[in-house]
This record gives sequence, C-alpha cells and structure tokens, in this order.
Amino acid sequence: MNLLKMTRIVLWSFLGVRRGASHQADITGVKLPLLPFVAVLLATGFGAILFALAKLAITVAH
Repeated sequence: MNLLKMTRIVLWSFLGVRRGASHQADITGVKLPLLPFVAVLLATGFGAILFALAKLAITVAH
C-alpha cells in the first residue's frame, strides 16, 4: 500500500496540478527517503516507453 501511495504522489507531482492540502495528506505516513527512488524509477519507465514508441514508429514507417 505504501508503494502505491508513493507512486500516486510522484505521478501527481509529474502533472503538477495538486492542491497543497491533499499533498500534505498524502505525505503523512510515507517514507520520504524512498520517494526519490520511486520518482527515478517512474521517470525511467516513462522514458523507456517513449523510446519504444519512437522506435516502433520508425520501424513501421520503413
């Protein structure tokens, strides 16, 4: 559950459309030292998906 909560916090921060009160409510009870690792993991996964889609588009175009 904690990992899911951290993932939700990171995804909302990627979008940047979060209210302060709900952000504070999410932060309570989360291990903050692990949060940067979750963020890097999600950013890497997002980059890998974009890279794979670009590679697929190039392959289909040829």
